[in-house]
Amino acid sequence: MRVYRVQDQEGHGPFRPGFSATWSDAEWAPGMKPLPTFMEEFGRDLIDRLGLPGEHFGSAVRTAPEIRKWFSPTEQRCLIDLGYNVVALKVSRVLAESKNQLVFARRMPLRHGAIIVSWPTISSAYREGEQ
Repeated sequence: MRVYRVQDQEGHGPFRPGFSATWSDAEWAPGMKPLPTFMEEFGRDLIDRLGLPGEHFGSAVRTAPEIRKWFSPTEQRCLIDLGYNVVALKVSRVLAESKNQLVFARRMPLRHGAIIVSWPTISSAYREGEQ
């Protein structure tokens, strides 16, 4: 199965404690709330409950256009400047999934086999909170 996520060359996503303030903005439409982290949505112990030794984990979406739900145009530009890309990854299995995201497991580190794809164009529908 192939999934899409935003990560740097080391395989780290941008949602890290203390780092999100570096790139996040308030450009989204009034009344929109940030999407929940996978720990908020599925529980902090998800990986402890479902992970296997030697696996690597991350959060992603099923299609590249779904990245638009997570990052405003300004955030995308900032993340690009910080060295982040949208990548396609092959994963072994999905541990949890919602309308917002999925959490996956794979045997290889996240930086291995990551194929850089174009950032999806932000449409006005996503900026207005229609998904």
